[in-house]
Amino acid sequence: MEVDAEDPKTEAAPVINIAGFSTIDEFAKAANLAVVEGSKCTNAFPSGPTRSLYAACPAFSKVVDFQSNKILNAMQYVIKKNHVRGNIQRRDNDEKFELLLECNDIMLERINTNLDELAGIQKKPVTELLQSDLHSVSPLTSAAVSGSWNENKRSSAGRSKEPRLLAARNIQRPQVTFKTPVDNSNKTPFEPRIKYKPHSIKPLAVLPEYDADGAIEGYLHPYETELNKFEVPPSLLKQKTPDKPKRLEDTPLVYVDNVQQLKQMMETDFVGVSELAVDLEHHSYRTFQGFTCLLQISTREKDYIIDTLSLRDELHVLNEVFTDPKVLKVFHGADSDVEWLQRDLSIYVVNMFDTHQAAKRLGLARLSLAFLIKHYCDLELDKTFQLADWRIRPLPEELILYARLDTHYLLYVWDSMKMDLLKLANERTNLLESVFQSSTNICKKRYIKPRIQGDSYMDFYRKTGRVFDNRQLFALGAIFEWRDKTARQEDESYAYVLPNHMMLTIAEALPREMQGVLACCNPIPPLVKQNLQLLHQYILKARDQPLIKPPVEEQQTNRTTKNTEINSIFCPHDLSFHKEFRDDLPTLLNGQDNNEGLSSKLNVSEKSSLSVFDTPENSDDETTKEKLNRLKKIKFVSPYARYLAILPIAEQQRLEELKKQQEANKLKRLCPERTESMEDYVVIKEERIVDPTGEYGDNLPLKDYGKRKPNDAVESVQQPASKRMKCEPTSSEQLNSTAENGEESKNRKKKKKKKNGPQQSTVDSNKSGNAQQFDYGQVDFKKFKGGSQQAKRNVNEVHTKFHGKNKHHANNKKFNKLFTFSGSQGKGHKKK
Repeated sequence: MEVDAEDPKTEAAPVINIAGFSTIDEFAKAANLAVVEGSKCTNAFPSGPTRSLYAACPAFSKVVDFQSNKILNAMQYVIKKNHVRGNIQRRDNDEKFELLLECNDIMLERINTNLDELAGIQKKPVTELLQSDLHSVSPLTSAAVSGSWNENKRSSAGRSKEPRLLAARNIQRPQVTFKTPVDNSNKTPFEPRIKYKPHSIKPLAVLPEYDADGAIEGYLHPYETELNKFEVPPSLLKQKTPDKPKRLEDTPLVYVDNVQQLKQMMETDFVGVSELAVDLEHHSYRTFQGFTCLLQISTREKDYIIDTLSLRDELHVLNEVFTDPKVLKVFHGADSDVEWLQRDLSIYVVNMFDTHQAAKRLGLARLSLAFLIKHYCDLELDKTFQLADWRIRPLPEELILYARLDTHYLLYVWDSMKMDLLKLANERTNLLESVFQSSTNICKKRYIKPRIQGDSYMDFYRKTGRVFDNRQLFALGAIFEWRDKTARQEDESYAYVLPNHMMLTIAEALPREMQGVLACCNPIPPLVKQNLQLLHQYILKARDQPLIKPPVEEQQTNRTTKNTEINSIFCPHDLSFHKEFRDDLPTLLNGQDNNEGLSSKLNVSEKSSLSVFDTPENSDDETTKEKLNRLKKIKFVSPYARYLAILPIAEQQRLEELKKQQEANKLKRLCPERTESMEDYVVIKEERIVDPTGEYGDNLPLKDYGKRKPNDAVESVQQPASKRMKCEPTSSEQLNSTAENGEESKNRKKKKKKKNGPQQSTVDSNKSGNAQQFDYGQVDFKKFKGGSQQAKRNVNEVHTKFHGKNKHHANNKKFNKLFTFSGSQGKGHKKK
C-alpha cells in the first residue's frame, strides 16, 4: 500500500494495488453494494414450509449443496489466511457461527492496528524492548562503574528498586529452534542426555530405576560415585588473604554465542584455571518445563556471558571443567541451577561451594546475593531486572551488565566467607568442610520432570482452603487435567494457559453460558478463548452430576489428625509451609476496579489507611489531613500506665463496697421492723452476760460487756416473734394512727393472734372457757413499757449456767428448748 505520509491531513485517498479499483473508497463502495445485494438474495430465499417443499426437488438440493460448499470453502480460505485454528466444514451450525465470530474479531483487531499505524498512533510491532522501563531504571549508574572495586557512589534518588517485568514484543519462541525437541510427556521420566563422562571414576552408565510395577520412574545420577568419593582439596581449606576483584571497567567481557568462540574459550581461557564463579538466567513463563537462557562465568581475570539458547546442544563440553574435582565452582543458591544445567545443557558439577549455605553457617542477617555483596564489597546491586525476559535477542547492554555483576564479585565473596568460617571455628576446618558437604549434596540432586496423577488436583484443592461440593470438584478436576494436557502439548506454563485463581473461579461459579466462563478471567488467556467450547462442556457435565455434600471432609480430617500426630502445633489454616499461592486475584465477575475488588475481598476498611504510628508529610488530601489531625489528638497510653491509672479506681471501689457492707451490718439490729412477709416465728439471738456473783444483777447488758469477769459465760437467749414485737420501740404517731384505724387494726391483730400462737387465747380460755375477742382500741398504749419487765421475770425464773464451749451439750439443748416456741408452751409459761 502506497500512502502519502507527508501531509496526514490531506484528503487525497491513498493508492492501493487492488485489481479494478484505484482507491479504497471505490473498493469499500463496491464491497458495500455486494453485501447489500447478497443480503437481499438471502432474504428472498425460501424458508420454513416453503423451503421443505423446494427441498423435495433433487435439482434444488443439488444447487444448494453446491453453493453451500463453495461458500464454506471461501470461508475456510479466509479463516486459514487469518491464522485461526479450526475447520468450518466439519462443525455444526452453532460451532460454525462461533468460528466466524472468532475470525471476525481477529480481522477487526488487525484492521484497527493497521489504521492506528497509518494514523501514526501506533508503531509497527517489531522485536523491541519496552524503552520506558529500560531507560527509567539501570542496574548501576555511571558513577558506580567508574571507580574502585568497593566504591559506593550510586545515587538512589528518583530510582525504583522494585523488580519490574522487562519484556519485548513479538519474540520468537526459542524452543521451536531446538535441535532436540522438548519432551513434556507425563508418562516418560527425564533421561540424562550426557554423551561422555570426563574425570570419571566409574564408566558412564545411565541406569534406570524401577517402581513396584516394573515401570521406569527415573535414572541414576551419572556422577553419583564421583560425588560420594569426593574429598575437598587441602588447598581450599587453608587460610588465604582475599584477593580484591578487578575494577569492572578493567575486566574484559567475552560474549560467547557460537561454536568457534566456545572452542576458543575451552582451549585457551579455561586451561589451568582453578576457580570459577557461575550463575544462570532462566525463563519459565512461555514454556512448560522452562529453559536456561544465559550462563555467566567469571574468573579472576575475565567475565563470560554464554548464550545457552544458541549453544544449547554444544555446551556439554563444559563438563571438562565443571566435573573436574580440582577446579572449584562457586555458586549462590545452586539448588535450581544444578537441575537446570542437567536438563538443558547436560552439565554436572563436582567440587562446588555454595555461598548461600555458607551464609546459613555464619548466621548472617540475610542470605541473598545482593546482601553478601553489600556486606563484603560495600556495593549495592540493583535487582530491578530480576523479572526480565531473558529470551530477548540481541541482549541490551543493561541486561548484560546485570548478568555480569552476579558473578564478577562472587570469587571475592568466597574468599571472605572462607576466612569468616575458619575464624568462627577457631582456625579449625569443620565448619568449612560442612559447607562443602552441603554443597556436594546439592550436586547430587537429579532433575525430575513434573508429573501429575489422577488425584493431583486434590492436593492443589487442599492448599486453597476452599470448600467445594462434588459438582465443583468434578469441574476442577476436569479443568485441571485439561490445563495440564494443553500446557504439555503447547509447551506453555500453567500460568499462561490458565492461572490458578481463574481456574478456581470457574470451578466455583460453574457458569451456564460460555460468556460466563470468559467473565471469570481477566485478562482472558488466548488458549482459554480457543478451547472455550470444550471448557463449557466440562462445566455442563459437572452441573449434571447429582449434588451431594463435599466428599473430602473425612479425608481432610484424617490428614489433619495425621499431621497433628507429627507436629503438636499443626494448624490446618497455616499455609506458610506451602509455596506462595494466590487465589484472591480480581476477575471480571467483581464488577469493579481491580484494586477495589482486591480491597473488598481482603476486607480492607478505610479506617485502616492510617494509624497512630503513621506520620505522613506534605499530604494534599483534605480527608487525610482531617484523619491526621484527629490521630494527633489521640494520646497513646502504654499498658503499664493504664495499670497504674486503674489502681486508685480499684481502691475506691473496694472502700465503697466495704462501706456498704458496714451499713448493711448496722441494719441487722436486735429487733428489726415488722413486715408482712416475716415468718410466724423469728428466732433472735441476744447475747447477755450472766453474772454468777449477782454484783451487777442477774444479767449484764451487751454494752457492759467490758465489765464482766474472766470466768463469766455468754448466754444466748432466743426470743419469740411476739415478744420481739413488744420490745420494739414505737413512736406516738404510730400509736395514734393505730388507734384511729380501729377496724383495720382489729383485723390485723386477729391475723396476728392466729399466727403468734395460743398464748393469749389460752389465758382467756382458762378464765371464761371461750375465746374472747380483745378490744385493742381501749388499750392505753402510753402505759405499755415494751415488755421489758416480763422478759426480765422470764429470765429470772430460769437460772441456767453455761460452762464453756463444747461442754454440757445436754444443758445447752435443754435451755434452747425452753425458749424455742412451738405448738406447746415452755415451762415458764406453764408456771405463769
